[in-house]
Amino acid sequence: MKPGIAAASLLVLCALSACPDSPPETPAELAQAAAQLHRGQQYERAIELYRRSLELHDDAGVRANLARALAAAGNAAEAAREYQRLLKDQPQNGTLWHDYGLLLATDPGDLQGAEEALFNATKYPPKPAEASYDLGRVLMQRGRYEEAGACFDAALSLAPPQASWLADAEAQQVQAYLLARQQKPPPR
Repeated sequence: MKPGIAAASLLVLCALSACPDSPPETPAELAQAAAQLHRGQQYERAIELYRRSLELHDDAGVRANLARALAAAGNAAEAAREYQRLLKDQPQNGTLWHDYGLLLATDPGDLQGAEEALFNATKYPPKPAEASYDLGRVLMQRGRYEEAGACFDAALSLAPPQASWLADAEAQQVQAYLLARQQKPPPR
């Protein structure tokens, strides 16, 4: 853990436990304290505070952070329910679709769901280049190499030069097209 995050997390914990007269009370204070714990990778405590905040006031941003914390804590089923609830109210939110697709992609049993969610992430704003990259990765797992190559093409054309996944996208793009050629029967 980074020193700054550790110190900030310690302050939040002190504020929550050592000062019983002034614990966070408002939904915003609870959400802020939860976010600090979340950044410090203290997921279980962050989840608890996100939930307390939501009990007082339902907020889509806090609910999205709860879903992310649940996913980070390894509670995929509950995180999926939170994403589904959010997407019911915000079906054109590309960021939520992307996060949900990544969650589904961690479960090899639901690659079709991951594909659908990541496709929606490429369709709705903000349409991050990384969504095309992640969709390509899922399509590679599903053996749909030519479509995967096209996704890597799109990701590479939209990617910022400093994207951490750029080199992998380039390598996967080449592999996708090579595998696609191997799948096609030779011309007669």
